[in-house]
Amino acid sequence: MNWQQAEIPTPMVGINDPLFTQYQVDVYLKRDDLNHPTIQGNKWHKLKLNLKHAQQKQYNCLITFGGAFSNHIAATASAAQQAGLKSIGYIRGEELAGLPEKWSPTLIKAAQDGMQLRFLSRQAYRNKETDAFINTIKAEFPNAAILPEGGSNALAIDGFANLMQDIEQQQPDFTHLYTAVGTGGTLAGLLKHAHYKPQRTLQGVAVLKQADYLVPQIEAWCAANPQPLDWRLLLDYHDGGYGKLSAELQHFKQTFESRFNIPLDPVYTTKMCYAFYQELKLGRIPKGSKVVLLHTGGLQGNPSN
Repeated sequence: MNWQQAEIPTPMVGINDPLFTQYQVDVYLKRDDLNHPTIQGNKWHKLKLNLKHAQQKQYNCLITFGGAFSNHIAATASAAQQAGLKSIGYIRGEELAGLPEKWSPTLIKAAQDGMQLRFLSRQAYRNKETDAFINTIKAEFPNAAILPEGGSNALAIDGFANLMQDIEQQQPDFTHLYTAVGTGGTLAGLLKHAHYKPQRTLQGVAVLKQADYLVPQIEAWCAANPQPLDWRLLLDYHDGGYGKLSAELQHFKQTFESRFNIPLDPVYTTKMCYAFYQELKLGRIPKGSKVVLLHTGGLQGNPSN
């Protein structure tokens, strides 16, 4: 299977828990982790139009940015390899340079897929979007496509049209759709292409601290929807920050996987599912709701994989 695979709808699976019966809600998991073996979930949707654009422009390399646990880094490496392109990842954390034994499973997978990893200090990484930094990259690699951290840009947002169409067809009466949020692109893509219904809401679960700065960008990306849906960015479920998973959430992950026989990734989907459970217990989801939890992939981040 390559990156140009046919877009076949991924399963929408009903899941049952005594808690759901207690609160009288129906819950479904959109198994978008099954859309591609190595460019999983939301990363496939973000990358597919960017890859087509790169090929149209006859670029020979994809360059992007991310941390040690970035699903986008791993997905970009795999996509570039399958498309016959080189890839370069600028990685936050100079202390990892030359120490592959300390790399995350995500970085190991990216390197195995041919990505050249360039490690930056945190100060240098903060400057990655400045004109000076970008111009330096362009001078060194004039025939490369440069993708932003997380892969979220206008092409990425439009890549979610088919996914949202699948969700609408598989569960047309859903009232709540939950997705994890890193850079905000996935939530914005879903919002841009979702159908408006009065009682419908999209809930984004931020996986990093102090993520309220994402709100204006999300609003700008999804502004083209003539009837924007109600949506919220939940800021209290980051569990200490990006890439961190407390003992409580590790236990939740293991319990969820054992109960439903569905693997979760430790960075995004675990926090999203945990947030849904907490919101349900807090009485914030009305009786009779139909809830869709979007599995965005990232399973290469599991140490056992």
